[in-house]
Amino acid sequence: PIFSPNQDVEFYRDLGIVGKDFALRSWQGIIAIELLTKCLHETRPYEKENGSADFIYREYLRKIYSSLKGTNGKVEDLLKSMRRDFQNLPVQKDRKPLIGIIGEIFVRSNKFSNEDLARKIEVHGGEAWLAPVEEWIYYINHTASQNALLKKEWSDIMNTLLKTFFQKRIEHKYSGYFSGFLKTLNEPETKEIIKKASPYLHSSFEGEAILSIGKAVDLIERGASGIVNAMPFGCMPGTIVTALMQGLNKKYGVPFISIPYDGTESPTTEIQLEAFMHQAKEYKAHG
Repeated sequence: PIFSPNQDVEFYRDLGIVGKDFALRSWQGIIAIELLTKCLHETRPYEKENGSADFIYREYLRKIYSSLKGTNGKVEDLLKSMRRDFQNLPVQKDRKPLIGIIGEIFVRSNKFSNEDLARKIEVHGGEAWLAPVEEWIYYINHTASQNALLKKEWSDIMNTLLKTFFQKRIEHKYSGYFSGFLKTLNEPETKEIIKKASPYLHSSFEGEAILSIGKAVDLIERGASGIVNAMPFGCMPGTIVTALMQGLNKKYGVPFISIPYDGTESPTTEIQLEAFMHQAKEYKAHG
């Protein structure tokens, strides 16, 4: 069977079909895996022993899965030891160009779909900052509450606000274990992302494009030396982002590239990425 809930005010009610704890467990997993991914991306480019960061990543991916699968999983204990293990890895002290990855939520996050983009950025001498998965969940909450407000559906508004409150509380608690270690820890609120995108897209233009543009601005303001827009081939929101990023490039001067993926590996993508990374290094050195 295929279960595809609508991403609106009915979203969490529909998820209840799967099980009463499904939404909670899923959210705990999303945040835990996001923190694990941040640890990997901030550590792997600088590891002294090749493969050491990947080894820790795989170990904790398995442990988090096992913890969430059980009934008495201690995710928080795993997060504490995860920080310790990554922090104890021998790393180099040099800093590489920070490359922000935005775009379609699945393609940018799935290593198979984007041909392991983060690793390729690292191979070419960069450090990847991947826009988080929870960005989309918070955006769903935001648009759902806005639509419910227009319809004066007060109970739906309250339910969505409560969901967001408890989600934020879990995120804040889990993230606290990595305070002072992860520089990519604090992600902007949905309203802040929309505000950053407002010179280029109106808030009524819903979907991934406004998040990608707003997050791109945020990444640039926080020191990114380049932005990669990972998108499915022929994706309309991705194409809109590609067009609007020309304006960001003129304003900030930060190198930008859109990479469309269609499931087949293209040799030209590697060439384009290599040229882009050269520009990013130049920007970091002289920008």
